[in-house]
Amino acid sequence: MRALSLAALSAALLFTSVPAPGQSMSDAAAKERERRKAAKGKTYTESDLGKSGGGNYNAPGASTTTGESAPAAGAAAAGGAPAAAPAKEKGADEVRVEQEKAWRQRIQQAQGDIAKSQQQIDTLQRSLNDLSGNLYGASRSQQLNQLEQAQKQLATSRQQLADLEEEGRRNGWR
Repeated sequence: MRALSLAALSAALLFTSVPAPGQSMSDAAAKERERRKAAKGKTYTESDLGKSGGGNYNAPGASTTTGESAPAAGAAAAGGAPAAAPAKEKGADEVRVEQEKAWRQRIQQAQGDIAKSQQQIDTLQRSLNDLSGNLYGASRSQQLNQLEQAQKQLATSRQQLADLEEEGRRNGWR
């Protein structure tokens, strides 16, 4: 009975990855990763999935017909005329990323417009608050008109920003 439990204990210790006394934790982790990688088997990539023939999945950058892209590359490398790069179709994720990037640029532009309009309003308001000048002159009425236009521009910019934020919420970018 004692021999059986000793054998079970030694077998359990043999199959567990316990670092040896002279072995660091990083070495033990590296060995464990290698063991898991070897035990895992084959790793499938997107191009492997496209080659399997199940369904109509096309991996990004994979050619839809088999064997055409390699000869074209070989002909260009062999000294032939450089072949024009085929038009690469964008996947749904790439299109989404580009749309989000353009949306973020429009958001920054709208925020910049708001800041510029607000700065212009502040400058005009400071100038109008100075009562040491002529209160009924043409320059004051011109400044009042500019202030009114700047306030309209600010309202328009804020509305554009609100519309862009709503678009971002609908598309899940914000």
